[in-house]
Amino acid sequence: MLSKAYSQASQAELEKVTAFVPSGYAVLRFAQGHLNNDNLLDMIVILNKKGEESLSTLEHPVKRKLLIMIAQPDKSYKLQAQNENIVYYYNYDPNFKDTFVDLNIKNGQFSVDHYGGFAQRWGRTTVFEYNLKDKKWYLAKDEYSTFESTQAEKTIKEKTYTVKDFGKVTFDKFDIYKGYN
Repeated sequence: MLSKAYSQASQAELEKVTAFVPSGYAVLRFAQGHLNNDNLLDMIVILNKKGEESLSTLEHPVKRKLLIMIAQPDKSYKLQAQNENIVYYYNYDPNFKDTFVDLNIKNGQFSVDHYGGFAQRWGRTTVFEYNLKDKKWYLAKDEYSTFESTQAEKTIKEKTYTVKDFGKVTFDKFDIYKGYN
């Protein structure tokens, strides 16, 4: 089920969420941390369709799912939210094929990192933050960077979009394939 090796403790926690993995999907990556500011370790699980390498094309993308799993006092998990427009699909960037790089959770926030390109490289980090008042995650910032691979130090361009640019966007309404300009 896993595409990477994980510790036995993490493997045991991941086993608790297998019931939420739809048929035909596998766990691409997961991370544990505090997503809703309680004392329980929550989990984010990114799923990919089995065989996506041969199925996903620019014309017919096979999207990946991101699940927010909230830990319960009985040590089980509850599926709190999901979205298939957070992690770029395999082959989104024909040069890199898989641009998904990392997933991180820290103190009510989580981020998803992507990287791709060829001569012109690009990176994107999308950050969501938990709102304790309405118990939802909102887009906090979306950071972009580009650079020429042969002259990286001289050509780096960075842009960070915030709520001032895109307004109040909930996790379930976010679409990585749409821009803000």
